[in-house]
Amino acid sequence: MKKEIEKLDYEITGLNNNIGTFPIVGEDIHFPLVGQLVLVTTVNRDKVPNVAPKSWISIFASKPAIVGFGCNMNHDTARNILSTGEFVVNIPGAELAKKIWKAAEIKGNHKDEIKKIGLTQMKSKKISSPRIAECKAHLECALDWTKKYGEQIIIFGRVLLASIDKQAAEGSLEDRYKYLKIITHLDENAYGVIKEAKRVKL
Repeated sequence: MKKEIEKLDYEITGLNNNIGTFPIVGEDIHFPLVGQLVLVTTVNRDKVPNVAPKSWISIFASKPAIVGFGCNMNHDTARNILSTGEFVVNIPGAELAKKIWKAAEIKGNHKDEIKKIGLTQMKSKKISSPRIAECKAHLECALDWTKKYGEQIIIFGRVLLASIDKQAAEGSLEDRYKYLKIITHLDENAYGVIKEAKRVKL
C-alpha cells in the first residue's frame, strides 16, 4: 500500500516582510519556491553605478524578449530604473556567492560600490548601466512597464542585447551548466547551485 503523505495547509493573505525568504507561510515554515540569484546593475541620473542582488526574477516573453523582477520601491535599484529607464541583469556563478551577499549589505549609491565588493564593472553596448565582468551572462534592458503592489514593484524590461561567456554558449549541455554554476536563493544566507543538467528521454 502506498504510504499517505501528510500535507500542511496554510491560508495566505500576504507574505512575511522578511525579504530573506520567499514565501514564508508560517513562523518557521519556508515554502520551496526558489528564484535564481542575479546581480542587477543600474545608474542614477548622475551616472553613479549601483549593484544589487535579486532573486524574484523570470522571463515573461520571447518576442519581444521581456524579463521581469520584483523589488522594493525604496531600493536604489527601483529608484534608478524609474529615473533612467534602463538596467542590466548579470548572471553570476556560485563562486561569487560571498560577493553577492556583500552587495546586499551596501546601501545607497556610492561611486566605487562595485569595486568595493570586489567586482569589476564593464561598459555595456547599448545602455549606460554597466555589466559585471565576473558574471557569465548579461541582459541589457530598457524599462518596458511596471506593476506596483504596496511597497513592492515588478519591473519588466525589454532585452536590447544579451551577452554570454563563450564557454557557457558552446559545448555539451552538461559542460555549459557545469561552467555556469547557476545559483538560487533558498533562505536567509542560504543558496543552492545547479551542478548538473539532464535531458528527458521521451
